[in-house]
Amino acid sequence: MNNRRRFQNVFYKLNRHRVLYPLWLFFLFNVFTLKQLTIDETENVEVKELDIVKHIEHQSSTSLQESEKVKTILMWNPWYGDFGFTLDDDSSFSHMGCKVTNCVLSKNKTKVIPEQADAIVFLYTNLCELPKIHGRQGFQRFFLLTDDPPMCYPRNYFERDNHFGSFFNWTISYREKADITWKKGWIEKLLDQPLKIRHSFSQKLEKEEAGRQPTRQPTVGWYVARCGSKSKREGYINELREYIEVDSYGPCGTKSCPETNGTPTAAILPCLDMLAENYKFVLAFERFICDDFVTKRFFDLLSRDTVPIVFGGADYKRIAPPYSFIDALSFNPKELADHLLKLEKDEKHYFRHFWWKDVYKVIYSRPFCDLCEKLNSNLPRKIYRNLDDWWYNNTKCSAPEDRGIVIRHNGTVDDLHSIQIPWSFDD
Repeated sequence: MNNRRRFQNVFYKLNRHRVLYPLWLFFLFNVFTLKQLTIDETENVEVKELDIVKHIEHQSSTSLQESEKVKTILMWNPWYGDFGFTLDDDSSFSHMGCKVTNCVLSKNKTKVIPEQADAIVFLYTNLCELPKIHGRQGFQRFFLLTDDPPMCYPRNYFERDNHFGSFFNWTISYREKADITWKKGWIEKLLDQPLKIRHSFSQKLEKEEAGRQPTRQPTVGWYVARCGSKSKREGYINELREYIEVDSYGPCGTKSCPETNGTPTAAILPCLDMLAENYKFVLAFERFICDDFVTKRFFDLLSRDTVPIVFGGADYKRIAPPYSFIDALSFNPKELADHLLKLEKDEKHYFRHFWWKDVYKVIYSRPFCDLCEKLNSNLPRKIYRNLDDWWYNNTKCSAPEDRGIVIRHNGTVDDLHSIQIPWSFDD
């Protein structure tokens, strides 16, 4: 009896809670499902974060690979120098101290195939016709390089395609408006201090001058490699000779430079050393009086212990320290001679021309360093549709008469192209 009642009680309790079974099952199912969803969502977030990290790493890796990828620069037509770079050497840009070094410079069209070169540089003065380059790639950039003003050659000196239309992407030139301005040099400050006139270098030079036996003569030196000019510098110098002696050296001079066994270009440097040693004033007269145009000769003389006398269209006050040079176009020939003879007698004023050497130094240009940097800049593509307009129509050149200098007799001026001297003589 007791057993029967006990069984009935258990059955009653089970029967009473039977309605709760589905609720318990539903509750347990939801708990399990929510837990699983939370796990899945967490895993998905982790996967997404991992994908983002991988994408960023891939982008960084791609960007790094692009920046480290070697850029090949091919020089297309006859060239007179390598600007100090070792050709076909992937470490040359590093040895030259360039900011960006992942470039190689070459003249060899077998090693650097034109259709695959990152950049091709065309020297304007030796470019008789446009090259036929098939399969030009979108990444390639064609550079037009020129060191001469447009008045150096007539507009139709060579038979060329009209305006070189739609061929060149960038330009390298002495002009400030070029894509790469080929500055032959610049002045860099040595010390981070306010500008002030300091005399330590001047005093040192003055002592050296006092110890010279004999002292430097009241004459002017000139190194000249090209016998003709559009600037009429020969006429100015011929008139200057009426009032002060001018000694000329070089292929077009009357005196000889020290003999050297080096190349013709390298032979110039010992000659300039000799001029600075023997002449207080050395001419840096340009063949052209054109805006922005200044050759390396000015910076060569500026770096030596002599005073350059300039004759050109560059803004010398902007590119050189005050009183570091004498501008001949500010005087007529007689006035310049009088000024030089006055400085010859007043050494205190003469040595003031060297105050800046305690504060600044001369740095020489490296245009291919700038080219390499530009190739790595990912700038949008650019095309010159009308190069004639950019080159000929927007370049200002002048004559001494335009500066108020009347030259009484020009003397004999040979044609610019009568003497074939490589343009790298830079005179």
